[in-house]
Amino acid sequence: MWLIRTSPKRVRHVKGLIRAGAYVGLVSLVFGVVQLRSARAEVGDRSIEFGRQMMQLANATNRDLNKLTFNGQPMWLGSGIANDSTAAILDRYESYCSKNIAQPTESWRELANKADASVDKSFISTGIMRSGTKTGDEGSVICFTKGENSKGSVADAVRAFGETGQLGAFGNLRYAYAKKTESGRTLVLTAWTDDKFNLKDLVPKEGKDAGGADFPELPRPPASLRIFAAQVEGSPFGVNIYQSQDAPTEVAAFYDNEMIRRGWRGFDPKFEDKDVDRSFARLYEREGVVLTLVSGVRDGATVTALGLAGASAHDGLGAKNDVSQSQ
Repeated sequence: MWLIRTSPKRVRHVKGLIRAGAYVGLVSLVFGVVQLRSARAEVGDRSIEFGRQMMQLANATNRDLNKLTFNGQPMWLGSGIANDSTAAILDRYESYCSKNIAQPTESWRELANKADASVDKSFISTGIMRSGTKTGDEGSVICFTKGENSKGSVADAVRAFGETGQLGAFGNLRYAYAKKTESGRTLVLTAWTDDKFNLKDLVPKEGKDAGGADFPELPRPPASLRIFAAQVEGSPFGVNIYQSQDAPTEVAAFYDNEMIRRGWRGFDPKFEDKDVDRSFARLYEREGVVLTLVSGVRDGATVTALGLAGASAHDGLGAKNDVSQSQ
């Protein structure tokens, strides 16, 4: 086998990069909590500028801002550490939501009055949802604020959203999460979208690639469809998922040959499943960037996930868009 074993120090370095990549994988599957420190967006990006304002509400230090795309749809994430209490921070975000709410409270209240008794009305009665633990050490705020395409009433927003899939019909999504840490300070995570986030476009059309991008300079599985793409813009961090008919062992063999040819080194992370016909894994490294491959059979097809994690973006391995991206 060409896969090589290496020194404990290098293995620890590679494992660290894998853990960083795992954060991106989590974000691609669960909306919300993530901290990534490697990416920086352009200063001129209007949404990033707004993100800085969002983080200022937290009165936080060590602020980081990152732009991600999910199947071609953009979202921004911010993180920071604050000295203020969780309650004080969430109070500021809730106040901001109240002052900039896209649809008036009366419009949301009308919807709540029409809703079935089984529906949780904590959000639809005001348009702002705030939740938290009994101790007050952890909580979140979520709302829609006025945007270029937000509608004046909830009813109009529902109709426009149904026709176009644009989340901007309700407004710009604003989410803030705060949690007290063991040090006594508060971790603050924020997420936001702009007017162009389209939920319909998140779902790939039959027989077509999902929106987003392949990793440039890296191969995709032969005769495959891209069914998911989550990438941090401007950095070698991302998770792409593909579907094909080749067995996982064939996919792994293809990558063994291709990655050597492209100058990558393989490591034996002892991931291999005993049932090699159903699942297989590989790990490749080049110049501080790690590619993790996991391939297995799901519902009669082979699903292959590629996770990219790196220390910097200098090598140009950050994803390049193959579809038009909203800015």
